Amino acid sequence: MQTNCIKNLLDLKDVFIKNVKNLKDKIEIYVELPHHEQICPYCGAITSKVHDYYTQTIKDIPIYFKPTNLIYHKRRYECKNCEKKFFENNSIISKYQRRTTRLTGFAINELRNLVSQADVARKTNISPSVISKMLPYLAVTNSSLPRVLCIDEFKGNTGHYKYQVALINGETHEVVDILECRQKHSLCEYFKNFSQEQLDNVKYFVTDLWETYKDIAFTYFRKAKIIADHFHFARYACNTVNDIRISVQKNLPKNQRKYFKHSRKLLLSRQCNLTDEQKDELSYILINYSEDLRIAYREKELLLDIIHSNDDFETKSKSFSDWVKRNLESPVIQLQECAKTYQHWYTEIKNSLEVPYSNGATEGFNNKIKVLKRVSFGMRSFKNFKARILLLNR
Repeated sequence: MQTNCIKNLLDLKDVFIKNVKNLKDKIEIYVELPHHEQICPYCGAITSKVHDYYTQTIKDIPIYFKPTNLIYHKRRYECKNCEKKFFENNSIISKYQRRTTRLTGFAINELRNLVSQADVARKTNISPSVISKMLPYLAVTNSSLPRVLCIDEFKGNTGHYKYQVALINGETHEVVDILECRQKHSLCEYFKNFSQEQLDNVKYFVTDLWETYKDIAFTYFRKAKIIADHFHFARYACNTVNDIRISVQKNLPKNQRKYFKHSRKLLLSRQCNLTDEQKDELSYILINYSEDLRIAYREKELLLDIIHSNDDFETKSKSFSDWVKRNLESPVIQLQECAKTYQHWYTEIKNSLEVPYSNGATEGFNNKIKVLKRVSFGMRSFKNFKARILLLNR
């Protein structure tokens, strides 16, 4: 009864536990399989003759935060028919392995966390090089595309390229795939591996304001609506306000420059989120320092109101059109440049006002990738990096 309890506790089935040693720096569990008839792998004959025994040390899941080893006393059988020798079949380890299959699963599960490979290696008592060899098998390329495909690059500095590309399902927020390079020829090579049926399955293609992604969408996703991400096009208006703030700040005396530098947060925040005291300070800045800054701030707030409005699509679309027309003739040069950018991406931005999809999930996942890269002190192999990213989302 006691032996069965230990077997259940250690989850070691179909074995005899001979002894358990809790040493200072490790735990040793002595196991042995019951004596059964074996089928000869060479001639197929049945034999029960034991030729000799061999003791093998197998790494297992750590217990009490200590490295744990199974001391496996295994039999080598001799075939009575062909007289060849072979080891008994077992469910503890795979052929040519020195660790249990459940330890491999435990290590993979630990790799799902935002920790370095070295930390996983120390916790599982597996060498870092073995962990690295496991990862390429987990870097699986996806074979299908979702209905809503979000695309965005992130700075990975992995492999031969500085920027990698993340593909995210815009509805489930799951990672579709990670691409090594954001260059156009590389993206074309990737997407042309999908069938036309798979490409036509994509109904919405969400992207930032980068021309390469737009060209890819026109080339491969002809039945998809191209959606400009809210954050990426709204920040052009915010950057316009900040650029004017910097130019005003440069012309101020030194004693006022330090105070004005702290106005950045006020100017870039939504007015509805400010306290009464902050609103008074903001009004003072807009009235007393620059007319261009006051106009740019007003237009920025109007644009954000359009984006976050609960109005129907036609109303929002008309408001956005009026915004672009008005600022194309604005006396503020920076606002003219911003309006020209919006004019170039006019259709894609209007599409974004109609549907609720955005690159918000992609940007959030990019933050996870940055944390992973930081705790790992960077990664050289793209396949290993891709496997770690995919594991984070599973």
